[in-house]
Amino acid sequence: MNQYARDFRRFLYREYIPITKGIIVFSLALFIGHYFLSFVRINLFSLFNYPSLRWFWRPWTLLTYPLVNRSLGDLFALLWLWFIGGSLERSWGGQTYGLFLVLLTGVTGLAFTLASWSSGVNMYVSGLWLPLTGLTWAWAKLFPDRELLFWGLIPVKAQWLAWIHAGLIFFNYLAFGVTFALAAVSSIAVAYLFTGHGPFARGVRYWAWTHNYPGKGFSEKMKNKWRRRRLKVMK
Repeated sequence: MNQYARDFRRFLYREYIPITKGIIVFSLALFIGHYFLSFVRINLFSLFNYPSLRWFWRPWTLLTYPLVNRSLGDLFALLWLWFIGGSLERSWGGQTYGLFLVLLTGVTGLAFTLASWSSGVNMYVSGLWLPLTGLTWAWAKLFPDRELLFWGLIPVKAQWLAWIHAGLIFFNYLAFGVTFALAAVSSIAVAYLFTGHGPFARGVRYWAWTHNYPGKGFSEKMKNKWRRRRLKVMK
């Protein structure tokens, strides 16, 4: 058993993208598990969907709804996450990348809750494409001149691909109302916190270092540990 755990850990950390790989593996496991359990009429997805108006019944779903990918089209989102998510995780490191994903997911979910409150409509939010909007935007801001072949034929630069992605998501949710369409692309706002002149553009540790973290109330042992981390950032 320990050997399997070590092999799995080695697989996650190979290529230095453990968070991206972990999300993909868990999403695939959830996809397979749901369809096996559906034969005994157990809806596994219902434990991970985000009910925008009744989120307090299952508060953990604010962070788990991107793991619910129901169709083959949604599974292509996992491939896109592998490509751009892996690129960002290698560039930023796991700490900054992890915080970015949490904020992307949380902000989008809360935006849907606000849209539901304004309209009185409860929507079950799911799928990786929603947080991928902000993820694609951040990737395009960092690597604007990278080109991909759209449909394998048409070369498209990253900055235009981000606009196309955001536009498709916006118009897909526009059928439910403008507020839901805006909520669907709200993760773009988070991308600006981690790119350009955003507070986390140089990483979470750099932000903490420039803000003199940790402050009062920390033990001397913790302060020394943080100073060592500062030196790593400076190097």
